[in-house]
Parts: sequence; structure tokens; C-alpha cells
Amino acid sequence: MRSRLLAVSVAFACLSAACSPPRDVLYKSVFGDFTASVPWGWSVMTDSDSDAFSQVNFIGPFDGNFYLGAPSLSVRWFKRYRPHALRDGRLEMYADADDFFNQTLRQVYGESDSIVYGGKRADGTREIIRRPVDIVLKNSKLPAKFFTVLSPAPAPASNNWGLEQDKEGRSINMRMHSYALVPMEGGFYVLCYPATRRGYDQHEDRFRALIGSFRPLTAGPGGPKVRLAAP
Repeated sequence: MRSRLLAVSVAFACLSAACSPPRDVLYKSVFGDFTASVPWGWSVMTDSDSDAFSQVNFIGPFDGNFYLGAPSLSVRWFKRYRPHALRDGRLEMYADADDFFNQTLRQVYGESDSIVYGGKRADGTREIIRRPVDIVLKNSKLPAKFFTVLSPAPAPASNNWGLEQDKEGRSINMRMHSYALVPMEGGFYVLCYPATRRGYDQHEDRFRALIGSFRPLTAGPGGPKVRLAAP
């Protein structure tokens, strides 16, 4: 069964009118499967498909540097070898996190039209890679795989936000999307920051905070409990 839920925002009431809101808050998934630090005040949307798939989107306030006018972060769960129906009717199914990377690069971005980056170097430049970089999540100490894809996509005439011009003067969505893939028993989590090149730096630190604080409680909604060291 597919379900959707719209929460107003990730926010807590201030004790007095003079207090300043926190930058981030600890969020616990409505599916009860993870906790993470997320931007205070961002809207939350959720989606699920039985135990095969779940998604939590965190959507920020209007920002014209982002495609469709809003920054976002997301946490998705995929169960291995379980098909999930997309809104356009297509099906997606993955064997593991590596299969997700391969399919996503090929089918979503196009290998010939994309540049894949790892993390930032000390001088601020980014290393071009062929495969995701192995990382360790700061809070949970779990292994994960990180990569960023830079890839252009045609922009519909109905959207004016976050676009660039190509060499022929056509409007394009220059996607700069970062991922952290977290393998688990029976499936994997996908943490994503789907930014544009022009807006990426504005919330990269929020995505890093999400990655560093991500702590699975179960291997997917309703899955087996995850045993982790104390934070």
C-alpha cells in the first residue's frame, strides 16, 4: 500500500518571542526507522510502498537558485530485488547500492553527459572519480558510499528557476546531485541532495550534517533492528 503524508515543518516552538530558532533539529522518521539532523523549519513530505520503498523529503523555503525554486534533501529506503512503481508508471528495482549507482548514472544522468565527483580537496576543488568513494558515517560509524553527479538536463519552458544557458543559448537544468548510499541488511538507504550547480554551495553543509548524523534504527521501515555503538 502506498501512503503519503505532508507535515507542516520540522520545527519546535520557542520558549519566548526573543529566542532564535535552531539551525538544525533532530528528526525521527515517521516510519520509525532512522533519526538524523535536518534543517529547522523545512517542510516534510513522506511516501512509502509497503516495506519495499520509503522516502522522506525535506523541502526548504523559496530560493531562485534551485530548480523549481526550492532546495531539498531526501532519505530513501530500497529493499533489494523489490520493484517500486514510479509516478510515470516505470518500475525501479536494485540488487544493492552498487547497482543503484550503475543504474542511476546510466538511466537518470547518462554516462557520456555526466561528471562524477568525490569529496572536496583541501584547496576546494573536487576529485573526478569513476566509482563512489568509501566513507564512514560520523554518528553511526557505518560504511557508506559517496558521490556527486554534474549533468545537464533540458529545462521545460514552464520553469524559470535555477537554470543556466548552454553554448547554444538554450535553458538547461545543470544538475549537481550528491548521494550517500548506506548498505543495510536486505537493502540500502539513499541520502540525496538534488541541487543545481549555481545553488549547490548554499546547502552543502546541511547535507553533510544529514550524512554525519544519520542513524538507522531498523533496516528499513519494519525491518530488523540495527545494533550500533552509542553516539
